[in-house]
Amino acid sequence: MKARTPLALVVLVAAALGGCTSSTVPARPPEVTGTVSADAPGDEPFLSGASDGYYEGMPLRLADAVVVDAGDRPVGEPADGEQVEVWVGEACNESFPVQCDVVAVRVLD
Repeated sequence: MKARTPLALVVLVAAALGGCTSSTVPARPPEVTGTVSADAPGDEPFLSGASDGYYEGMPLRLADAVVVDAGDRPVGEPADGEQVEVWVGEACNESFPVQCDVVAVRVLD
């Protein structure tokens, strides 16, 4: 008698593996560079001075993002005024400012 793997188990394993995040930035150029800004301490940071105007004002939601320093070592969230490179996911919500899934940030300062 052959052993069968229940479909539910396969789906759960695939979902778990698909949700794993890398500890490095993607192997492609960043979508945009700019400066981390916040309107007031404790406010959600956003991108200002963006190298591509499409991303100007984009919220930098970093809960699921890889954040590294210029040497690609993991660091905490970038501070207001720091220069960054930003990699985004496959799709962005067309709004103003644009809403993108931030997958990685490299702090340049």
